[in-house]
Amino acid sequence: MGKIVIKLNNSVVDHVELNQGDTRIGRKPGCEIHLDNLSVSGEHANIFTIGGDSFVQDLGSTNGTYVNGKKVAKHHLKSGDSVNIGKYTLMYLQDDVEAPSDYAKTVIITTPVQPEPIKSSAPATEKIVKQAPLGQAVIIALGGAGKRIELTKTVTNLGKGGRRAGTITRTADGYLLASGGDDHPKLNGRPVSGKQVKLRNGDIIEVAGTRLQFQLK
Repeated sequence: MGKIVIKLNNSVVDHVELNQGDTRIGRKPGCEIHLDNLSVSGEHANIFTIGGDSFVQDLGSTNGTYVNGKKVAKHHLKSGDSVNIGKYTLMYLQDDVEAPSDYAKTVIITTPVQPEPIKSSAPATEKIVKQAPLGQAVIIALGGAGKRIELTKTVTNLGKGGRRAGTITRTADGYLLASGGDDHPKLNGRPVSGKQVKLRNGDIIEVAGTRLQFQLK
């Protein structure tokens, strides 16, 4: 498990042990890491910790979130990384403490049976699919952490207990995430509803009580 050392003007002002789950960073008093400065948004960023891994994600802040001097939307933190938020520097340091094994749930992934293609159009369809880069979804949750779901089918349903919560569709140009049924997945912390959103390498998907990271091979 990791911790955050908070610095202001090169002086250490506080340190925070990261618990499993979300650690909000911002100017609002309710944030777990409270940074009282006008350069910091009310809810500026979030650190999500699962097992021994922590991910920082910008929450649409005004001034942005930077890791080692580079502006990021999301980033898998490594020990020694410096997260710059406003005038503050948050240094991430990691220990080798194991988290509780019953923390997270596991998502159930189902893939629909695809009908046999019409012979006359099969070669063209196969050619298009092969042009798309192969992707996978990696579960970042205890109990299923590290499990890789190969996204080789045209459509992969995301859901739990027989209830569809979203779909990932493979196209010639890449992969698209869409909502399904009454549930809406989240992409990088924002709900996806009523439209398909193109997935990018490293995107974090929240669906059916767990989180997955989309990766291109």
